[in-house]
Amino acid sequence: MNSEISNNGQHETDEPVFDELRLYLPYPDGWTAYVKPDSSKEYCSFRNPGEEFFHLLVKGEIYLAFGDERYCLNCAQRHEVVTTNRLYWKRGGRSDQF
Repeated sequence: MNSEISNNGQHETDEPVFDELRLYLPYPDGWTAYVKPDSSKEYCSFRNPGEEFFHLLVKGEIYLAFGDERYCLNCAQRHEVVTTNRLYWKRGGRSDQF
């Protein structure tokens, strides 16, 4: 790891810095996570805002399934199926979902 001290006294590195990305499923019963293994046409069961069509899940994409429905992670987060808040269990969430 290459590191230097910048003019403001902070350490700088040439390695990328990533925010932690963890997703939590507050109500996991009935949900399964998959990695799409091929290029077959499978669609997310939600539509993106402003779109009138369902978007494709692509090879290598991680997605969630509930019964016959498939959800990309972006849509699952937008519809509050998953959360990045690891303290979700303290607040109690919507239990009527799905």
